[in-house]
Amino acid sequence: MSSLINHFYRFGDFSLDADQKVLLHKGKPLLVAPKVLEVLLTLVQHSGRIVEKEELMTRVWPDTF
Repeated sequence: MSSLINHFYRFGDFSLDADQKVLLHKGKPLLVAPKVLEVLLTLVQHSGRIVEKEELMTRVWPDTF
C-alpha cells in the first residue's frame, strides 16, 4: 500500500503544488509557462541557499549548451 504525499510550498498568498506543478494565488490556479514554473520550483525547493547557475541550467534546461 502506497501513501500519497503532496508537496506544497506556501509563500504569502501563493501556494506551489510541486507534484501537480501548479501555482495558486489565493487558491486559484495561475497560468505560468512550464520553464518559469520549473525555475520557481527549483528556487523554492532550495530556499535559504544560493542556487548556482549550472545547477539551475541542468535542472531546467538539461539539453542546452
